[in-house]
Amino acid sequence: MRHAIITVDGGLTHADGHLDWRTVIGVEGKARVRLRSDIAVSGWVNDVDLLFPERYPRNVVGSCVLAALGASVQPYAGPVVFTGWNPENTARGLLELCALPQPVTVLDTVHGAVLKALEGLCPRDFSPSWAESMREVAEHVRIAPTPGTTVRTVKLP
Repeated sequence: MRHAIITVDGGLTHADGHLDWRTVIGVEGKARVRLRSDIAVSGWVNDVDLLFPERYPRNVVGSCVLAALGASVQPYAGPVVFTGWNPENTARGLLELCALPQPVTVLDTVHGAVLKALEGLCPRDFSPSWAESMREVAEHVRIAPTPGTTVRTVKLP
């Protein structure tokens, strides 16, 4: 299956073939990151990535790319995987994971634009305010606190 990965150092690679989720994302499991439906692409991250910062460092570039593609603005950690997604089936309750379309111009374009914005530049096809917003997202990803986990005990009658 064709897919793309943004590593924690910000590199983007495309691959074709078997995707070993446990090796790439982690053994804890994967969580889908919803993106704009018009691009037929979905993001995937580790389900508990922020709880293990030593194992899954925050992915600043990946978090910015996800935000630029319509995801919630929040820190994501560890590698970010992109696959194809069939939004037509989602409305019927089916989870349609498929190969990443080729070429994925929007993913490559946004990734390159995020890298330029984080270098303090304004990407050619984007506005200065877009570049500034990406720098703000990056700063949020770097400094946002890790969410806590609350364990409650309940006494049954």
